[in-house]
Amino acid sequence: MNASKIAAAERRALLLIDFQRDFLESSGKLPVARGQVSPALSAAAKAIAEARKAGDMIVAIGSEFRRGDILMNVLRRSASIAGSPGAQWTESLPLDGAKYFPKWASSAFVNPELDVYLRAHRVGMLAVTGLFAKACVSATASEALLRGYRVQIIAEAVACSSDASRTDALHRLQSKGVALVRA
Repeated sequence: MNASKIAAAERRALLLIDFQRDFLESSGKLPVARGQVSPALSAAAKAIAEARKAGDMIVAIGSEFRRGDILMNVLRRSASIAGSPGAQWTESLPLDGAKYFPKWASSAFVNPELDVYLRAHRVGMLAVTGLFAKACVSATASEALLRGYRVQIIAEAVACSSDASRTDALHRLQSKGVALVRA
């Protein structure tokens, strides 16, 4: 395989998962642990700057849960319903041209367009950031591994409902073969 094919096959994409108002704001319907918000946003902003500098793709994925999914919406406290103010992307991490994909379940790969887009751009490595470590981050990273992607989690750029749940989720992902990296 020549060098250009190797480089193309190894393209990296930074995934930004669920940096939305209902999960980040204290008034949100399903907020992450308050002490994790600022560090996660800072680390994600740093990851975005580094990705831009490196020429990596930046992909934003947001939960846009369907109104008709009544049981799950009750369990999620009606957080991030498609079209609601809580589903809006945070102004703290402007998308600035990043490709955006909505999702309506935990794994970002529920939206088949994501995998098609990544493969069309020859992405082989995913660097994952986002909210909730035990839910959407874990589901997306696990599905990515099953689909043959190499996966890194930028640990400081991930938040969850508590420090313990964040730590547990990151350790479970690491045991599955996900690399934990520092911001």
